[in-house]
Amino acid sequence: MKRPEAIKSNEALRFLDASLPRLYFERPPKLGFIVNVKVEIIELAPCKKQLRFELPAEDVDAAFAKVTSTFRKQANLPGYRKGKAPEAKVAAQFADKIQDQVREQLLNDCYRKGLEDNKIRPLLQPEVEEVNFKRGEALNFLATVETAPDFEMPEYKGLPAKKPKLEVADADVDNALNKLREGRAEYKEQERGTQAGDYVVVSFTGTSDGKPLTDFSPTARGMTKQENFPLHVHADEHDHFIPGFTKQLIGAKPGEERTVTVTIPDEFPSQPKLQGLNVIYEVKVMQVKEKVLPELTDEFAKSWEAESVEKLREGVRDDLKSNQEGEAMRVVRAQVHEELMKKVSFAVPEPVQQNELRIVVESMVRTRRAGGASEEDIEKAKEQITAEANPIAMDRARWFFIHPLIAETEKVEVSREEVLRVIAMQAQQMGKDPQQHVKELADNNQISAIQNQIREQKVIELIAEHAEIELVDPPEPDPAEHDHDHGHSHG
Repeated sequence: MKRPEAIKSNEALRFLDASLPRLYFERPPKLGFIVNVKVEIIELAPCKKQLRFELPAEDVDAAFAKVTSTFRKQANLPGYRKGKAPEAKVAAQFADKIQDQVREQLLNDCYRKGLEDNKIRPLLQPEVEEVNFKRGEALNFLATVETAPDFEMPEYKGLPAKKPKLEVADADVDNALNKLREGRAEYKEQERGTQAGDYVVVSFTGTSDGKPLTDFSPTARGMTKQENFPLHVHADEHDHFIPGFTKQLIGAKPGEERTVTVTIPDEFPSQPKLQGLNVIYEVKVMQVKEKVLPELTDEFAKSWEAESVEKLREGVRDDLKSNQEGEAMRVVRAQVHEELMKKVSFAVPEPVQQNELRIVVESMVRTRRAGGASEEDIEKAKEQITAEANPIAMDRARWFFIHPLIAETEKVEVSREEVLRVIAMQAQQMGKDPQQHVKELADNNQISAIQNQIREQKVIELIAEHAEIELVDPPEPDPAEHDHDHGHSHG
C-alpha cells in the first residue's frame, strides 16, 4: 500500500474522495437528493467497519428520472431535434448507459454520505458487495472499509534522552590530520624484504587436502586463485584477507615465492562453507610497496585551503565537533522516537501493519544475505525473522499515523525548495539530469513520498529539540575501527 501524503483529522474528505470507486474520467454531478439512505455500521475490528446501505425505491426511481432527463438534453435521435426526443425513446435507446450511470452514482453518493454522516475516515478503497440494484426497488449494498485509528495523542515534548558530551581531544585532531595525509600518500616500490605495514601485490593458488577451495565452496573463486592481488601486511593476526596470511610474507622480496598455511576461522561469514578448513597457499610476491605520507607543513595545509598548519588544525577540530554534534543528535532522535512509541498501544489497520511487516522482513533478509546466510538458512529462520520484525513493524505503523498529527499540531510545513533540494541531491548521487529525475518521480507519483519523508524528519527533529536532555560521557571508541585500507571481498 502506498503511504498517503498525510493522515490528518481535517483531511478525511481528501482521503475519502480518493477512496471512492470511479468508472468515469469525468464524474457526473451529485444527484443531490440522497437524504433517505439508511446506514447500519458493524464494527468488524478496531480499524475495520462494515457499512450496510439501504436507499428507498422512490429515490432510485428519482435518480433514473434525473439521469434520463440529462441524457435527453444531449440526445440526437433520428427524426427529432437535439434534446426534443420523447423521454421513453431516450430511455430505451440509452438504457444500459443510464443504468450504469445511475448505479455508480448512487453507490458513490450513498457511500460518501454514509462516511460524512458517521465521521468515518477510510484509508483504502472499500470492498463493495451484495449489491441489489434495480429500477423500482430499494438499493441495498455492503461496503467494508479500513479506517484510520482513533487514539489519544501522547505527550511528545519533554521526552527523556541521553546526549553524549562533545569532546574533541588533541589525539582526535591528530588522527584526522593523519587521515588527510593518508589521502595524499604515495606508495613507493621497494626492492627490500617485506615489512609490517607494507603493501604487497601477490599471485597465489590455494588448496585444502590437495583440492581447490572451489570444490568446497563454488563461490570462493577469489580465495582459490588470484593474479596481482593487493594486500596490506600485518605482523599480527589482524588481516583483511585471512587471519595470519600476510604476516607469513614478512621478509619476502619481490619475485620470491612462499608457502603460506592458514586455518579458515570458525567465524568467517563471507564463506561459511570454508570455516575450519586448513588451507595451503603457494604465493609469489610480485611487488613490495611502502606507504609514504606527506609531511604536515604549511604547504600541505594550503592544499586544503588553510593558511597554515595551525589553521588546518582549527578547521579539523571544528569539523570533528560538527560531526560529533550530528551523531549526538542522531542518538537523541533515536531515543525520543523509542520513548514516544512506548507511550502508545492503539490498534492499526491490518493492511498498514502488513505492509510495514513486509518492509521490515525484507530488510532483515537482505541483512542476513549480506552476512553470508544461504536461502536455506533464511527459510529455516523464517518464523524467527517474522517474530523479530512484528514489534518493529507495529511501531512503524503507529508512527505512520502519529507523525502527521504532530506535524499538523506544530504547523510543520515542507517548502518546494526543500523538496527540490532533496531531488537535486538524489539526481547527483545517481548521475542523472535533475529535470529528468523530477519528471520520473512525478510520473511515478513519488514527489509526495519525498515531501512526507522531509516532514517526518522535521517532526522527529522537533521532538528531539524539546527533549529533556541528560549529558553523558561519550562511548569508548571501537578499537576495531582502524586500518581499513585495502579491504577485500572473499568471493
